[in-house]
Amino acid sequence: MDIRAFGSVFGQTSVLPYASGYAWQPSDGEARFPTTRAIFVEAKSTAGTDNVFVEFNDGQGQMIEIQNLDGNSVLPFGVTAVSGGSVQGVIALW
Repeated sequence: MDIRAFGSVFGQTSVLPYASGYAWQPSDGEARFPTTRAIFVEAKSTAGTDNVFVEFNDGQGQMIEIQNLDGNSVLPFGVTAVSGGSVQGVIALW
């Protein structure tokens, strides 16, 4: 089955582009949303020392620490909340 999106047709196994995002910084406090397709983590300059706390779709009420992030990363996680950490920022992608 082909998927029509953004003026193009994508094959069933294609990686679909992200449609939008929500920018968050640790100073914003906890942020909640229905779900994500992925999160983009903007790490600080010191590689391997950053962390961020997320709540996965299937782990409601449990904040999990993702640590030792190495540079800017797209993490293909479905999360419903981000909170705290030492990263520069996170963009929740849909």
